[in-house]
Amino acid sequence: MKIEFYEEFPTSQNLRKLKLIKFKTKLFIAASNLKEFQNLEKKVKAINKKIECAYWPTVKNSYWISPFSDTKDLDKLFEELDSCKNKILIDLEFPKNLILFFKNLLKFKHNQKLIENFLRKNAERITTAQNPLFSAQPLGINYPVNLEKGLMWYSSVCIWPLNSIIKRMLKKLKNKENYNIALGTIAKGIYGIEPILKPEGLERDLEFVKKAGFKKVTIFRLGGLDKQYISVLNKYIR
Repeated sequence: MKIEFYEEFPTSQNLRKLKLIKFKTKLFIAASNLKEFQNLEKKVKAINKKIECAYWPTVKNSYWISPFSDTKDLDKLFEELDSCKNKILIDLEFPKNLILFFKNLLKFKHNQKLIENFLRKNAERITTAQNPLFSAQPLGINYPVNLEKGLMWYSSVCIWPLNSIIKRMLKKLKNKENYNIALGTIAKGIYGIEPILKPEGLERDLEFVKKAGFKKVTIFRLGGLDKQYISVLNKYIR
């Protein structure tokens, strides 16, 4: 199984966790612009040359990318990404700023098309991040066939009986080689309240994903990595 990582907060302390990793992997680094990402990439390479860096862009007003984002923010982002040579994570989630649901409701269809066109044009270098319950058509967006879909199944965050529902849904998915299953959380995210998945829980989820036929997972997030988690991951790395 191929194992990759997210890092939402690429501080020096969090990036130092890369020293624990002895296998080739990819790190999705959150940054507010391409220049910031490129500077972070240099820091990563200085710590561990085995790491491939991918750009995880955050959007000014909505944080995540969605049809409810401001159109000007999407235009600016996609223009910037045209000059990015790295792999890209498109994080398709509802905006953090709830006002945008009302402000941009009439622009929803237009923004949908903007996102769809970008995904279609750049499908081979993109991985998405999205809620697994909307795996077929997140936020109403039509996917190109050759896009890698990243499904965020964070079992420590899901309330009962969501984990059982998601596991049944994952088992039924076809063409599993086109999916990347995100597991966690082993460190807190943007809200700061996410429950932590213990090493034994991570191993349980990895075992399920492997038996279900998926070949790639992404761990949220690098900053929570320690020797116990690495010991678990080393059992599944190929």
